[in-house]
Amino acid sequence: MNNLMMRKADAEDVVGIVTLYNKVYLGKYSDQNLTDFNLVAKELKEKNSILFVAAIDKKIVACLNMKYDQENELVKASAAVVDPKFRGDNLTEKLIQSGLDYIRSLDKKISLVYSTTRTVNAAAQTLTQNLGFKKLGVFPNVHKTVEYETHTLAAIIYDSLYEQRYRDFELHPSLNSLYQIVKKECSLSELNIAKNWKEKIYNGEVPELEFISAKNFVRQRYSKRKESKDIDLGFFPFHKPTTMITSADSSIEVYLYINEVDMHCVVTGVKIDREVSFSDLFKRIAHMLRDKGVRYIEMIIRANRLNIIDKIINSKFIPCGYMPGFQKEGDSRYDYVVFSRSFEILDFENLSFKGINKKYVDEYIKAWSNIAFGNIKES
Repeated sequence: MNNLMMRKADAEDVVGIVTLYNKVYLGKYSDQNLTDFNLVAKELKEKNSILFVAAIDKKIVACLNMKYDQENELVKASAAVVDPKFRGDNLTEKLIQSGLDYIRSLDKKISLVYSTTRTVNAAAQTLTQNLGFKKLGVFPNVHKTVEYETHTLAAIIYDSLYEQRYRDFELHPSLNSLYQIVKKECSLSELNIAKNWKEKIYNGEVPELEFISAKNFVRQRYSKRKESKDIDLGFFPFHKPTTMITSADSSIEVYLYINEVDMHCVVTGVKIDREVSFSDLFKRIAHMLRDKGVRYIEMIIRANRLNIIDKIINSKFIPCGYMPGFQKEGDSRYDYVVFSRSFEILDFENLSFKGINKKYVDEYIKAWSNIAFGNIKES
């Protein structure tokens, strides 16, 4: 380890990075940006994505991807991997700390660094805890490598976020149990629980919908829609749409990122006819994605948007994570709730949860039971 060097990756590291991920994950890693030579080379040129590596005698033995959103003062640390021969030397912790120091040297305004962590053992959860990450939720069946994987959500929260966090709102009652766990973990203020809100009810029938999977077309159209402010629910940092679901007249457009390797999907924005039932629309979208082979759908919604939250819960999406001050707008930072819907049978038998992550699992199961079966009547 005397020859260990930690640094930003460069073009000469492409082969070493691809070799490492394919070796550790037996060629089944879900992010092709780290396993395909051309895509890794492209990733190295991305303005807001930095690959950090640990090398011994020029051999890549660990890697970490950090994505940077300057507008929202956010960083995502992900895809940490270590050669099995060099585990036990705290390489991951050292690499993350090195990456954090580098990012903070570029921008002192960073308010939040978040990460998702595998739960096949408790070591990764202990590592992020030691670095000061706060636990914020759990994502059952979020990815598939060799087996289905459940990840946990955690973040380092800097003082600037607490100072700018918007708190003048009431919490949807279905989120209170989840919020109470996060509140204690992050020392957040109490929020009042909403009893009534200005509910907007639209009962228009959902029209026939179809997929468009031309990635470049979808991204260009998405950009134009955002420029003209036609997109709602369009904040999902570090994901670009690859697919859209649309009506023939384009009155409805739902933009999606679908990972074709493990069929993980996130909703990156919607354009919607306001007369159409939002709950019915997302029930239809979920069924269409399931029939296409998607296993897991994720979306994030600002915590003060009670009407939308109510409708997405009615569409059987489960709240599974809570991000304080996730988005910056003006001088304020707004909380977000993570919702997911999985089409796989949940199995936590071989997982190891550290500390309050077990509470998040218990809360998820309780919410899943209430939401999935809440409308079933006894005959």
